[in-house]
Amino acid sequence: MQEAVLSSSEEGSSLDEPTWVSWFCMLRNHEFFCEVDPSFLQDRFNLYGLKELVGPLYSEAMTMILGYAPTEKQLSDPTQRIHKVLDTARILYGLIHARYILTAQGLSDMKAKYKAHEFGSCPRTLCDKQTVLPVGLSDSVSNSGENPLKLFCARCQELYDHNVPGGNYIDGAFFGTTFPHLFLQTFRELRPPPPTSKYVPRVFGFKVHKVQEQQQNQMPREEWPKRPKNEPVSDW
Repeated sequence: MQEAVLSSSEEGSSLDEPTWVSWFCMLRNHEFFCEVDPSFLQDRFNLYGLKELVGPLYSEAMTMILGYAPTEKQLSDPTQRIHKVLDTARILYGLIHARYILTAQGLSDMKAKYKAHEFGSCPRTLCDKQTVLPVGLSDSVSNSGENPLKLFCARCQELYDHNVPGGNYIDGAFFGTTFPHLFLQTFRELRPPPPTSKYVPRVFGFKVHKVQEQQQNQMPREEWPKRPKNEPVSDW
């Protein structure tokens, strides 16, 4: 049953064929992903604990990731086992990616994307198109789609939805909760200054009474997102 999976690397062994990693990162709406260095992928230390998280198809998924891109013939047949392995490989690569972008090389790769504005800009008008960074609300993959990728703006310090029309769901765990904050700690020169302008609400040209504004500002705010009580602490 492994023939269909292994053939993805055998049939694509031509120098003209992209690796699986390159193919994955070139898929639609995958522009936020960087290509994990092969040496990082092959270091067992970097993969610690992932086998238990991914499940029984871990070995086949890892073989796929280290191989070449699947062929159109393989992808066109929904009955082939490769599709089950491909789903597992997607999750496995995402979790490896979350670890890689916390390394010196990974941060450097993401810095290049940041400076090229590949992550997009903050939708808040007064942030003046500040480049955002991808972030997750949890480091654990959600099987129910409850951990979608978010965007963090370092200028207004707020989170925004990553809305892609017709786009595929990307789990926030593939980027993790730490990345944008470690990124800004590492590359302090990229920290933007706080906003210099503030929107002033007006009614018929008159400013809203300060008492009402103060009452709104004094309302208690809860920390969000809260870490679930049963969420395991990362071993890596």
